[in-house]
Amino acid sequence: MYDDYGIFWRYVVIFRTEKQLGGLIRTARRNKGWRQIDVARKASTSQKAISNLETGAFSSRLDTVLKVLAALDLDLTLTDRRRPSFDPSEY
Repeated sequence: MYDDYGIFWRYVVIFRTEKQLGGLIRTARRNKGWRQIDVARKASTSQKAISNLETGAFSSRLDTVLKVLAALDLDLTLTDRRRPSFDPSEY
């Protein structure tokens, strides 16, 4: 993200569920002042797919998620977990 002075600021947001990812995508879209249909057109998908992704209602295909992130000028970065253990019952 660039500030008013043209300086690039990077921040990391960790998500672990589809619902969390959807909320992050919704926030990014709203920060740009875009409607779901605007993102859908830019990502070559449907408004319904954006709605489903934002609400976490349905699992989305990875290629759709990547297109939506690109449309919003976002990158997906993988990193080691801060907690080394994994408990699938948490999800």
